[in-house]
Amino acid sequence: MFQYPVDVDYAQSVEEYPVSEAAYYYPPEVDASGMSDRRLHRLARPDVYRHQRPSFYSVYARAARRYGFESGAYAGFAMRNNVVVKVAGLYDKSTDHEVPTEGVQNEYVVPVTIGNPGVTLNLDFDTGSSDLWVWSSELAGVSQYTDTHTIYDPRMSETAQRVYGTWNISYGDGSSASGDVYTDMVTVAGVTMPSQAVECSRSLSSAFLQDGGNDGLLGLAWPILNTVTPQPVKTPMENMMEQGLIEHPLFTVKLTRGHNPGFYSFGYIDYNVTPHAITYTPVDNSQGFWQVSSRSFAIGSQTFDRRGNTAILDTGTSLCLVDDDTVRAIYGEFPCRSKLEPHSTSIPLADSIEGATYDDQHGGWKYPSDVSVPNVAFAVGDKYYTIHPDDFGFGSAGDGYILGGIQSRGDMNYDIFGDVFLKSPRNRNL
Repeated sequence: MFQYPVDVDYAQSVEEYPVSEAAYYYPPEVDASGMSDRRLHRLARPDVYRHQRPSFYSVYARAARRYGFESGAYAGFAMRNNVVVKVAGLYDKSTDHEVPTEGVQNEYVVPVTIGNPGVTLNLDFDTGSSDLWVWSSELAGVSQYTDTHTIYDPRMSETAQRVYGTWNISYGDGSSASGDVYTDMVTVAGVTMPSQAVECSRSLSSAFLQDGGNDGLLGLAWPILNTVTPQPVKTPMENMMEQGLIEHPLFTVKLTRGHNPGFYSFGYIDYNVTPHAITYTPVDNSQGFWQVSSRSFAIGSQTFDRRGNTAILDTGTSLCLVDDDTVRAIYGEFPCRSKLEPHSTSIPLADSIEGATYDDQHGGWKYPSDVSVPNVAFAVGDKYYTIHPDDFGFGSAGDGYILGGIQSRGDMNYDIFGDVFLKSPRNRNL
């Protein structure tokens, strides 16, 4: 859960409850006033990812685009000269090839209704950005995409108004989206904002045009990341809070695992989803992200210091990206050979994953599919969260190997906790 208090910024977390996820999902209802129920709403997956994850190659390259990192010791992708490249290998960091532009999309979408009469679009649920932008009728040749996308046409809405401003989102590989801005009625999870800024696309690069997974993006990061100029516009969360449309200044999200539904809500917490108290963690929002302290991690029963380390919680990133020493400890060698310091020498040091090796072709660590992986947990504030075994392996590397969902963050000085981590159950106190 993510909360925007008035005085102090916090992220909320709850432990997974060992019951069927469908048991605490409530389908939206409509009350006597016509307002949709504001409880838990189903978090959907695009059809393209209904039965599988995106490729390891594409999600790792996307992270390099999004955060612009150099390869470091183990990362197989890097941002160089404003393009993403695949590096040659573990011992050769020269450029292998430029990564071709691929669909820049998320694994999770939310239905958002815009206009009067309204049209419902499936938008990426993204805590790593702050724009609400959509596929619109202003896009050149948009008619050829109506079979795969729902299109917002401000001319068909009685409440749409053109406002001063433009927007432009650019990625390091050259992919981009841009356009102008309207205000209109927007409804998400039963909350209706009568005058919400909607960024309408006039131009989309091939990365977006080839993407059949969503109709735009709903950004849930902090307002300073909004790209509208000359003045940023208010995000949906800002309007919900300032207009008194939600009871609590927060949104919640539980990501889907397998075929079980995830959920989200705005302004509402369902305390029935867990028997445990909600944990609050201070957030550093100075860069616009949900950035939290993550000062240690654990392999099995052994914990290791990562003094001063922080992590960004990002639903728009799939992998869990951490520093090279931590990656080495998990996959490559005993932690005592790295710079990491165990909290206690009385507990035997945890072994790395038997048979794990770095794969030059894929650009990441892999391990045999028939070995057991240890319990790996990362701290958020004063709690550890264990990577679920179903999420530890991200995809097949061929020849009986699995590519790990935990990989290197390159030369960045903070972690990226993407979906692999955000699905994790709580383990224990620090």
